Amino acid sequence: MLLLRMLHTLLLTIVAAVLLPLPGFDLEARAEPEQPPQLSIAPAPVPEKAPEFGAIAFAPDGSFFSVWKIGSRLEAEEKVRAECAALGRGACEAVSFRGEVCAAIASGRIAKERKITYSGGGLTPSDAERLALGRCNADRRARGTCQLRTTVCGDGRLDSTTARAP
Repeated sequence: MLLLRMLHTLLLTIVAAVLLPLPGFDLEARAEPEQPPQLSIAPAPVPEKAPEFGAIAFAPDGSFFSVWKIGSRLEAEEKVRAECAALGRGACEAVSFRGEVCAAIASGRIAKERKITYSGGGLTPSDAERLALGRCNADRRARGTCQLRTTVCGDGRLDSTTARAP
C-alpha cells in the first residue's frame, strides 16, 4: 500500500513538473475593451475563438482516457477522471492543458505484471511524444520497453507521424 502511494505521489509530481512550466499553460483569454467603430478599408478582424482544453487521466497500469476541445479546464478534468475511474484499473491521475499544448503518455514494463508510465508535454504532438518516451526509457527499470500510449492536443490537432487523429 505504501509503495502504491509512493508511486501515485511520484506520478503526480512528474506530471505536474512536465506540464506546469509550459509556455501559455496558465494564460486565460481576456476580452479587450470595446473601441468605437473606425472607418477602414481593411478586412474586419477575425474574432478570437473561445479557449479549448484537453485532458488525460491515466492509471498505474497505463490505461488512460483523454478528451480534447472542451470548453473549460474543470469540465475536461472531471470527464477524464470519471471515464478513467470507470476502467477500474486503480487510482487515476488527471492533467489538463490549454488547446495549444499537447500531451503524451508512454508506458514500459518493469516486471511481469507491472508497468511504469511517464507523461510529456509540448507545443507539438511530436515534442510531447519525444519527451514522454525519453523520460520513460531513461528509467532503467523499463529496460527500453517503453511504448507510446496516446497523444492528445487540447485543440484536437495532431501533426505527428506516430499520433493518430481522434
